[in-house]
Amino acid sequence: DGWGNGITNTRFQDTQNAGLRAAQVRTLKLKWAFSLGQVARVRSQPTVFGGRVFIGSETGAVYSLDAVTGCTYWAFQADNPIASSVVIAKTPSRTVAFVGDMTAKLYAIDATTGKRLWRIWVDDHPASRITATPQYDNGVLYVPVSSAEEWFALDPSYHCCTFRGSVSAIDADSGRVLWKTYTIAQSATAGK
Repeated sequence: DGWGNGITNTRFQDTQNAGLRAAQVRTLKLKWAFSLGQVARVRSQPTVFGGRVFIGSETGAVYSLDAVTGCTYWAFQADNPIASSVVIAKTPSRTVAFVGDMTAKLYAIDATTGKRLWRIWVDDHPASRITATPQYDNGVLYVPVSSAEEWFALDPSYHCCTFRGSVSAIDADSGRVLWKTYTIAQSATAGK
């Protein structure tokens, strides 16, 4: 299912299955808390799957926590900060956690053990970022890539603007890129 509550990415529970009514909200009490370290903000929204909570941090850490107690099952250290949410997928051989970082690297992590299965660069543009959550469907991850090129453009020596945005289809088992399409079809050219 992953994050987003299914392939349609509705991001909410329907009223029939929510399990919590509006009148109950004021009676809620804190059950546990977990520190994501010395961070200014959290951009990765938690994913709940199989009795665990998966979340990424600005420190680059990805955590698997017990949903009932908040105790840590494992922590994985990515190369760069995490802004996307973790996607969980059941493959034929195991349950995998997929997450992207702020340099457009995509990671496949064994969701049970926290061991890295593979890591790829989805886009090699120096400003590329994975900030949106990938979507998993039938053995394929669909990974959107954006950029921070507007920040790079603050440097007068930076040759702006060359990033086009993309979506890539990645084989979930191997990390092999199946196809890539750009949000702007034409390559950047000098303008007047």
